[in-house]
Amino acid sequence: MRGATQSSVARLLAGVAAAVLGAGFARAAEPEMDPGNWKLHVASTTNGKPEPVQDTQECLGDELKDLGAYFAPEMEGVQATCKKTRLPSADARKLVYKTRCTGAGFRTDISATVTIESRRRFTAIMQMNTKTKTESALVVANIDARWAGPCTK
Repeated sequence: MRGATQSSVARLLAGVAAAVLGAGFARAAEPEMDPGNWKLHVASTTNGKPEPVQDTQECLGDELKDLGAYFAPEMEGVQATCKKTRLPSADARKLVYKTRCTGAGFRTDISATVTIESRRRFTAIMQMNTKTKTESALVVANIDARWAGPCTK
C-alpha cells in the first residue's frame, strides 16, 4: 500500500508541476509581419553625433519567417566568434536580442529591442558598441518601419 501511495503522490505532484510550468512558461505566439514593401526611417548617432537620416525601402518576404535572423543578423565578412541570445520580454510584441562578437583585437556588443506594433508597423532601437585597444564607437539607431504595399519586382 505504501508504494502505491507514494506512486500516486508522485504522479499528482508531477501533474501539478506540469500544469504550473505549462501555464507559467508557455511561450506566447511569435508576432508576425506582412511580407511586402517596407519603408524604413532610420535616425542614428555615432558616439552621440547625429548621422544623416536614412529613408529606405526594402522588399521583405522570406526574411520575415525568422524575425531573429532579420533583427539580429550574423556579422558577415568579419572574422569573429559571435553569440546571440534572445532575452525574455513581458510584452509579447517585443523581441529583445543581445549579440556579442569577438575577433582579433576587437569586441562588438549589439542589442536590439524591436516592438511589433502590428503586422504592418514596427519600431526598433539598436545599439552597437565596438571596442578595440585604442578606439571605441557606439552607434545607436532608432527605426520606424511601415508596410507600404506589395513588393514591386
